[in-house]
Amino acid sequence: MSKSFSLTWFTSPTAQAVGFLLGAIIIGVSTLTPAEYLPPAPGSDKLHHLLGFGGWTLLCAFGPMKRFIVMASFIVFLGGVIELIQPYINRYGEWFDFYANSSGVIFIVLSKLLLGRFLKHSL
Repeated sequence: MSKSFSLTWFTSPTAQAVGFLLGAIIIGVSTLTPAEYLPPAPGSDKLHHLLGFGGWTLLCAFGPMKRFIVMASFIVFLGGVIELIQPYINRYGEWFDFYANSSGVIFIVLSKLLLGRFLKHSL
């Protein structure tokens, strides 16, 4: 496997889809596990949401921009759906969690847009 192939693969739509699915599994398990089965976690709950959904979005960031924007929008939508489901599985559905989820997504989207613009102008 050559270096150019591996770099090309990591910026491909396939890698983007794999990142999306991997993130969906991780976030799905971590946010939809009933509260009594969760280990104690240090730090702020809102920070966990911001980092988790930002991390999921980052897994999708390397690939076509239009597809990335669609995936990021769907991640925000799923963040809302998760908050609606959580009260039914012995968790708390909070809109401030949704705002933290969305903030993580928005941070990564803006970072990718700004970095892309900066790199385009510096070359």
